[in-house]
Amino acid sequence: MYAVSQSFLDAVIAGKRRIHGKVLIDWTDTFIDQSIEVSVNEGDNISYPQQVADNIKVPSKKWASLDGSWILDGTYSLAPDEENPKYQMGWWGTSIAGVGGLFSNPYPTLIITFFSRPVRKLEVIGDSLRQEWPVDFVINLYDESTIVHSESIIGNDQIEWVKDISDLQILSVTKIELQIKKWSHEGKQVKILEFFTSIQEEYLADDIMFISLLEEREVANGSLPIGNISSNEVDIKLSNIDRIFDAENSTSRLYQLIKKNRRIKPFLGIELHDKSVEWVPLGVFYSGDWNVPETEIWASTSGRDRLELLRGTTFSISQVLQNISLYDLAVMILEHAGLKESEYWIDDELKDDVIPWSYFNPVRHREALRKIAEACLGQVYADREGVIRIEGASFIESRTTEAYVITRDNYINRSRPTNSSQIANYIVVNTQPLKPTEIQEVYRSNEPVLVGAGDTKSITIFYSDKPVIEATVSLEETTNIIITDVSYYSWGANVSLTNQGITEESCIIVANGKILKIQGSERITESDPESIIDNGRLEFELPANHLIQTEEISRKIASKLLSSFKDPRRDLSLDWRGNPALLLADEIEVEERYGNSKFYVTRQNIEYDGGLTAQTEGRKI
Repeated sequence: MYAVSQSFLDAVIAGKRRIHGKVLIDWTDTFIDQSIEVSVNEGDNISYPQQVADNIKVPSKKWASLDGSWILDGTYSLAPDEENPKYQMGWWGTSIAGVGGLFSNPYPTLIITFFSRPVRKLEVIGDSLRQEWPVDFVINLYDESTIVHSESIIGNDQIEWVKDISDLQILSVTKIELQIKKWSHEGKQVKILEFFTSIQEEYLADDIMFISLLEEREVANGSLPIGNISSNEVDIKLSNIDRIFDAENSTSRLYQLIKKNRRIKPFLGIELHDKSVEWVPLGVFYSGDWNVPETEIWASTSGRDRLELLRGTTFSISQVLQNISLYDLAVMILEHAGLKESEYWIDDELKDDVIPWSYFNPVRHREALRKIAEACLGQVYADREGVIRIEGASFIESRTTEAYVITRDNYINRSRPTNSSQIANYIVVNTQPLKPTEIQEVYRSNEPVLVGAGDTKSITIFYSDKPVIEATVSLEETTNIIITDVSYYSWGANVSLTNQGITEESCIIVANGKILKIQGSERITESDPESIIDNGRLEFELPANHLIQTEEISRKIASKLLSSFKDPRRDLSLDWRGNPALLLADEIEVEERYGNSKFYVTRQNIEYDGGLTAQTEGRKI
């Protein structure tokens, strides 16, 4: 259950209740907009200018600096010296502010370029933990090479400086520039956390015609619901009576912003006794195409959560790793996909499943996570805060939360279907044990590779068989070409070649290594004689999964599947008034004619059109 007050819980089951809707849309989402580029004229040894356009306004820690301010009082942390830090630091300059905090020309300068967009707000944010900020600075807005607006600020005393310029109707900006002339403290360099201003709009009841949320942690696909990975979906319909969503309306404040992949955060709220509204988030979604009919007064779109975005990105850096847990493997995949530690949650249960030889050929991030979910019989889905959750097989049963009671007064219709396709009393799981072969040739160029005199060329090679360990790349039939860099993966390698000669030359690339091959596979079975007598033999064979390599893991999977699916279950399908605070995996107790029954929530379809209804599905406990 989402954390709500008792007043919320009382109001949501009241005979008369008032439901409110709210939708926040980020029309300039830096996570999606790949046109955004950040450049600076100076940067410290450790500095992350790209973070000034990620809509995160507070540093993760109070970062230490060798400017004389660092004291060993336990409040400072060393800067995150890594290529893609998990922590927020922002842009740190190199010039040291002189007497009175003044900088000399050339001033520390930050520039952000992007596709044409309107600008309605200016924002410059310093370091709140170190209590430092820009005092005198200039902001220039450009449309291509022409300055369309300039703002000169003198004597600022705020860490977070913001100015609304929406009344200026600046509709086309492609570059913003920040020049800092004076800092809050002398003897220190600039530290800017945020400069790019996102455009976010809030739509309330009068603007919202319809919200429909579909969320699920199990996918019904005609077979056993295992290894589940599910993208939640929201449909929204907003009023367009003032035509602001029309793509051709150049006077609209959203001109050139109505595009795919805009971030959507819908909320539902209940009006409390004191007339205030308590809100509950429905998730974080990214819009698909927008439908804006000319003859209608609405605009609509469907949004999917971040797991859907991972369907379009590739996990391509997998190396063969020995004795790594599914937990650590999931962390590696999620961080390669660009998620920060705060954007995912992984069940500690996955630490118990250690894989002797772990690897992935180039595969979509989502598919790699699905393989992990299948190997641990877990679930992967995004929660209401947009956090990707990977839960182990025992997670849902291990919780001790109190069941939420749904009385007969609160539901319209209830059914208890028996899904015969989800009965299995004879389980088969095949192990996929991997063992290395002797060293052998795994790649040879089909034709000579040409490299110009003094040039460097990068080549990606793919092994003829994979995965490969202990690979080495060498060159044949060349005199002056050398290997200057090589990165090895389970499926191949990226090789950089440099010709040190004075004429064009060719070479043959050869790779040798040990191939990991399935050897000694075993067929693990578990069955239940009583269920076979009652229901007939219903066999289920787990699809081949290279992460399932040991008998121990295979038998654990088979036993878990058998205990879960050997008997028919009378699950739940409920049409009712709904409670937006009810979450996936929550335990519910439904009042029935012949006694109450308990279920885990596996699927919800929540609809709002001024009122609230819900269709909830549950798995019998």
